[in-house]
Amino acid sequence: MFRVPCWSLIVISLLGATAFTAPKVDENGFRIHVVDSDYQSGETTIRVLLPDNFVADKSYRVLYVLPVIEHDNRRHGDGLMEVRKHGFHNEHDLICVAPEFTHMPWYADHDINPHMRDESHLLKVVLPFIEKTYPAIPSRSGRLLMGFSKSGWGAFTLLLRNAEVFHKAAGWDTGIRVDTGPIEETDREERIQLNFGTAANFERYRISTLIKERGETLGSDSRIFYYNTEGRRAAGGVIIHQLMVEEGVPHRYVYEPKREHRWGSGWIPQAVAFLVE
Repeated sequence: MFRVPCWSLIVISLLGATAFTAPKVDENGFRIHVVDSDYQSGETTIRVLLPDNFVADKSYRVLYVLPVIEHDNRRHGDGLMEVRKHGFHNEHDLICVAPEFTHMPWYADHDINPHMRDESHLLKVVLPFIEKTYPAIPSRSGRLLMGFSKSGWGAFTLLLRNAEVFHKAAGWDTGIRVDTGPIEETDREERIQLNFGTAANFERYRISTLIKERGETLGSDSRIFYYNTEGRRAAGGVIIHQLMVEEGVPHRYVYEPKREHRWGSGWIPQAVAFLVE
């Protein structure tokens, strides 16, 4: 059985977190680490799913399954459970990781509240921890992102802002209305203040702005899978798709009838297939 070496806990404690715990294995076979991160308001967990035939001296790609809701709220289902149910960790030889946040994450660094720095939590705490604790490929080719709704937004902004860090991102039914509308302007301003801080900081994470300013950093390969579905986010998804076409950003795009807004509504197999191909 693979065990976390005790020295790694000492080294990793210097990388943006005050403490990590050795893993406990839950009833689903997930390895649960508790972390006290400088970038969150309290303790969170990192759940890890290893392939059944895991070998400690082999290098693995990592699929980051980005949560939609804070802490262990599972009202939209459980992305890591869906991956396990389909057996993608075994089929594609993946280490699958589900981080946790103390608030509803938009995967931005809030520029006012120091304990709402989700991008830093992922980049400076979660990634270093995984790559020092498990035999993960410590380069762009080994890091894959998947999410939906707000975490689909997060998958895209993380890739566009960190094209040298992550390889691909798949996002389904992405929370795009705060970018493109339609949404009431007063509600939009409140959402920006709550989740990003200032309007200037929001622009640093706004998908349409990032496509224009950083789309070319993704290169000539399709590294984004924009999975659009009928419903209130559909019009915004079309706008983003068209913008990527206009800006010459290669990507895969699907528009389909409305599905239930959940991890388990059937979209994950196609998303994973894109990420690992």
